[in-house]
Amino acid sequence: MSAELSRTGLRASDADRDRVVQVLNSAAGDGRLTIEELDERVTAALSARTLGELAELTVDLPPVPPSSCGSRSPGG
Repeated sequence: MSAELSRTGLRASDADRDRVVQVLNSAAGDGRLTIEELDERVTAALSARTLGELAELTVDLPPVPPSSCGSRSPGG
């Protein structure tokens, strides 16, 4: 458990913040978040400093399958 706690304290990268924003946009598109909630959470995601802060923004949302979280495909 200490490994998980230390991971949440790691600094978030721009890519980490972008992934959370994608998850939030998807959740809003599915009707899971209101526009107000989306705006609040996106603002928080863009100013998050740690992975733990980002995790708090999506803890009440269902997990997103890896294939729908970005467009990385071999051979692009």
